[in-house]
Amino acid sequence: MRILFHVTLMTMLRHFEDVLLSLAERGHTVRIASSERRPDVAPPPALAAHPRVSFVACPGHRGDDWAEPILQMRTMRDYLRYLEHRFDDAPKLRARAVRKLSQTMTDGKYSHLVARCPRCDARLVDDEVGRMFLGFRRGGVANIGRLFAKMEATIPSDPAIEAFVRAEAPDVVLVTPLIKIGSSQPEYVKSAKALGVPVGFPVFSWDNLSTKGLIHVAPDRVFVWNEQQKTEAVEMHGLPADQVVVTGAPRFDDFFRMQAPPRADFCREHHLDPAQPLVTYLCSSEFVAGHEVEFVGRWLEAIRRDPALAACNVLIRPHPREQKQWKAFAPPGRRVTVQFPKAMNADQSLFDTLHHSAAVVGLNTSAQLEAGIAGKPVLTILAPEFAGGQQGTLHFHYLLKDHGGFVDVAADLDEHRRQLAAAVAGRYDAGIIRTFIEQFVRPHGFDRPATPIMVEAIETLAGLAGGRTPPLTAAHT
Repeated sequence: MRILFHVTLMTMLRHFEDVLLSLAERGHTVRIASSERRPDVAPPPALAAHPRVSFVACPGHRGDDWAEPILQMRTMRDYLRYLEHRFDDAPKLRARAVRKLSQTMTDGKYSHLVARCPRCDARLVDDEVGRMFLGFRRGGVANIGRLFAKMEATIPSDPAIEAFVRAEAPDVVLVTPLIKIGSSQPEYVKSAKALGVPVGFPVFSWDNLSTKGLIHVAPDRVFVWNEQQKTEAVEMHGLPADQVVVTGAPRFDDFFRMQAPPRADFCREHHLDPAQPLVTYLCSSEFVAGHEVEFVGRWLEAIRRDPALAACNVLIRPHPREQKQWKAFAPPGRRVTVQFPKAMNADQSLFDTLHHSAAVVGLNTSAQLEAGIAGKPVLTILAPEFAGGQQGTLHFHYLLKDHGGFVDVAADLDEHRRQLAAAVAGRYDAGIIRTFIEQFVRPHGFDRPATPIMVEAIETLAGLAGGRTPPLTAAHT
């Protein structure tokens, strides 16, 4: 079997490395296509070295007269989704979408929408302007969305991209992340379908279906982590349930296999007191918490006021993309250290840290899932200054105990301090943690890796090609 895997950036391969290597080991040929081969971002060494894996440059966008209109239409449609009722409390997501819309409609000239309301003479920015600009009732917004969907269906595939896919002669095409706002990746789905080649979309991360754009052209299969994501695919993106396959999350398989060094060695490396418990703070992305270093300083002061936490070790782990602000951070007092990530994916240093932690704290980050895999209690605090990137996202609520998750949430630092002291003392339910992690990242069994399940699902998808007649499009008339 010949597999064509389209990614926007080489960094996207990190969540599917085990899947691609496993496919190659089973005798399949894997071709990884990308138009943005940045010289400073190399593909994973194991993929680059495998004899059945190769890389090819490809068109990054349409080259015909449809290129600009379809980009504008998709970006508008991506924004419209944030006017749905489920996103009423997501102003930051909506503002991000309207800024992208502004950039697209002005060919990059403007990155914000700013106006003055004629009634109140108030200055309106981004989200407010966007909602005024599209001042329709929800029914009108839904109708416009349906109109755009019908327009999408009538636009033929791009001749250049279709020619590229035909020349690669794949048995199956895979694309990820697909749902970036204003993405050109739907062109690869459209071209594969025009050629009668089965096409699948492995979802890149836990938040992608609820915080990014829409699936504009439906693949034959969408591979999701869990039932929650399946519901998102069906209800938010309009996909038929029988085209959504729950595989679990292959990106965590390697993390499940890791082993940690002795505690004494770990504490010696990080200048920590092995006689004291360790609390780890996992930082979030810039979108969630733009300047988190100030918040963490207040958090440290707050927890030190509790006698049970006054002498504990604290390890702060910056987000992989937000390390600069921590370079000048001066740890207040002893037993506080900063551990800088060595990779975008969860690496051995993260596993070691979580393994030796008594409790873990974070605002809204996927590393909270790794903490759950390690069996650790996870806590969060509602931070008003970061509400848009925390409470204003749907996926944040999936983790909370009140919504069937495993994370304890506190309304303020005083409540959080009490919760953290209890967790450090061992007063938490390990069963709740394990149950959630199984449902969320390994729904086919806690001890059953997701990689073989996704590999089998991809092989099954390739079997759909037999006897399938390519649909007639305007490009073939």
